[in-house]
Amino acid sequence: MRRRMILLASAAAVAPFAASPAFADMMFNRIASFPVALNLPADTGPATLTSSEIIAASEDGNTLVYSDSPLGAVGFVDITDPRAPKAGGIVKIDGEPTSVVVVGNTVLAGVNTSESYTLPSGKLLAIDLAGKSITSECDLGGQPDSLAVSADGATLAIAIENERDEDLNDGVIPQLPAGNVVIFPLADGAPDCAAMKTVDVTGIAEIAPEDPEPEFVAFNEAGEIAVTLQENNHIAIIDAASGTVTGHFSAGSTSLERVDTKRDGALRFDGSQENVRREPDAVKWLDNDRLVVANEGDYEGGSRGFTIFSRTGEVLYEAGASLEHHNIRAGHYPEHRNSKGIEPEGAEVGTFGD
Repeated sequence: MRRRMILLASAAAVAPFAASPAFADMMFNRIASFPVALNLPADTGPATLTSSEIIAASEDGNTLVYSDSPLGAVGFVDITDPRAPKAGGIVKIDGEPTSVVVVGNTVLAGVNTSESYTLPSGKLLAIDLAGKSITSECDLGGQPDSLAVSADGATLAIAIENERDEDLNDGVIPQLPAGNVVIFPLADGAPDCAAMKTVDVTGIAEIAPEDPEPEFVAFNEAGEIAVTLQENNHIAIIDAASGTVTGHFSAGSTSLERVDTKRDGALRFDGSQENVRREPDAVKWLDNDRLVVANEGDYEGGSRGFTIFSRTGEVLYEAGASLEHHNIRAGHYPEHRNSKGIEPEGAEVGTFGD
């Protein structure tokens, strides 16, 4: 039997579980860190706001690429020696990068160029990895979030979120225009702008079906795309070849025990929450029939863990508050955000050893 390990990143940093000896044989240990401010150009003040949000690796494993939204740049880190990462420079762009992927020698970046929430816009940039120069761009017709590439490197999917204004009507949706999913064929990493397919995902969610807000996309090996509609608390499956929705289901809700529910400066994990929406962010396939979602909660959610679903929506595993309890033992619990706890946001699936 092949063992699968699921890694999740949350709003509170997940540190090695040094305080939990039972996990000693399956730990990941940090070997280095890199302050992305070291990538600031020489003519930029050291106090300039910068960050690394979405990170991808080159296929040879020697370079990390990240989106830097506040700086308006795509950054690079040389990890040829992973214990001694080096600044690899940046590519300044016109807009706010939201996600990056690497295909061969090409970096693909989604860029938000929206004038407002009601006039969303965005573009897809192709950047030469070696030369760190923009080689092409495609109009996306909306504000992009997540990017994903098929296993064979021939297809790109982008979640066009057209996100809501959290200050309007307390962030309640619907807030048009609706989001969608776009699909591009790739040739040696380069997107064919003229062949972009737009997939309509309206009318399927139980919550605000007229206003889907796609958050995250992921391919399985069969060429299918899973997409989370976070604010709609829904998950859809798309056939990439035809650009049609072949299945969808509600992410549902779960109940939690032994959680801190009071923002009072004290850590008391004796509360409970009933029927809180999962509102998933990241999604990854475990195989062609199962997928895992990181249940960040965003609008009315806060289920604090992760769930494994079948492709038809059957719950195969529910983490409940267990992931949060690991973070608590590691000393990383955000008490000031305890209405939603650790807010798992990213996920990765891999096979290690056998």
